[in-house]
Amino acid sequence: MEKLIRLGLVVVCVNVVVGFLAGTAFFFYIFRSDPILAAIPVVLALPGILAQPWYVLFLFLQWEPPFAPVLTTLVSVLFYSALDRIGKLEWAKLVLTRFKKIRVARIALVVFFFALAIGVARYFDFPVLRHGVPDGLSLLTKDLDLTLTDPRYYCLVSFVDSEWLWQAELPEADLDRLAGRIRLHPLDADKIGDGFFRMSPYWWHPVISKQTRVLATTDFPMKDRGQDGLHVLATWNPEDEVLHLWIKSNM
Repeated sequence: MEKLIRLGLVVVCVNVVVGFLAGTAFFFYIFRSDPILAAIPVVLALPGILAQPWYVLFLFLQWEPPFAPVLTTLVSVLFYSALDRIGKLEWAKLVLTRFKKIRVARIALVVFFFALAIGVARYFDFPVLRHGVPDGLSLLTKDLDLTLTDPRYYCLVSFVDSEWLWQAELPEADLDRLAGRIRLHPLDADKIGDGFFRMSPYWWHPVISKQTRVLATTDFPMKDRGQDGLHVLATWNPEDEVLHLWIKSNM
């Protein structure tokens, strides 16, 4: 009985970690629209889920977070204990005895750091995942026939409301047509917060000079969500004709 309790405690700890990874994957997929980033915690959690497929059912039943790991552990301990009593786990025990703990730990460590490296790369959008025009602007700009060079965009958050960064090279005439379509007006550069310059993507390096055109929709929210509607902050430099857009699309 004591051995069973110890086993249950170990399994419930593992299942708490698996549940956290599953929740993290859901967050990345729904709120960051990044399937690659979402796949990383799924891969890490996969051994625990494959060994306990009923865990998926408990997660989808949407109980409070503590219940899914506990119920999964209860079912797993009872199920595998029953299999062990009738001798159906001997092959599994034989396989496990052939793995040295140090070797398994090394493999796990390599997988963890590999997944971490991919996660960090995706956080900085390397390599660039999306090209073209972000969803918040695509319908408004589809008939403008903009001359874009190396357009790329990055999702900061996407669910009901969405927030995007967009960078592209385009001529000033196209900038004027774009500004007219989404109702951008000149903005004092001093009103731009530091957060605009410190965004995640490695390619995001807006520069403000005396020649830079700074444009924004009315009352662009620098620090919060803002009111419903489309909010855009833009900078455009005549030296390289690079446009940087910070987009907040609120339903």
